[in-house]
Amino acid sequence: MGRKKNKYDLPEREVEILYTLWDAGRPLLASEMADEGEELKLATVHTTLKRMLKKGLIEVVDFAKSGNVYGRCYQPTFGLQEFEMERLSNSFNGKRCKDITTSNFVAALLDAKESDEAMEELDELEKMIQQQREKIKAKEKGR
Repeated sequence: MGRKKNKYDLPEREVEILYTLWDAGRPLLASEMADEGEELKLATVHTTLKRMLKKGLIEVVDFAKSGNVYGRCYQPTFGLQEFEMERLSNSFNGKRCKDITTSNFVAALLDAKESDEAMEELDELEKMIQQQREKIKAKEKGR
């Protein structure tokens, strides 16, 4: 079985810009991103934004006045949760120790929680497991 390609295996600058946009909670101008990012210079932001637009990672959603000129306002084309889940999933699936299963990884995560929080998570996991079983069954019927 082939491994899924990681669509969010991105250069550090692109990730930094995405986090800057998500943290802001609104579309930003390139100059605002440069002001927010500690190591982001405006020229670097512009170059990176151009590359990210070509990849479809961000989109232009508005224009706003920036000094004496109007500039484009950018926002990501996907959410932070999708991004983080994909990266965590790919990191977990790419681990070297093949003895770490999804089940024992989840158990370790639950062990680190307070019991009431762990119980809520277990309830949610039971629902998700049932949904996944139904999805798999439906997929097998479609073959």
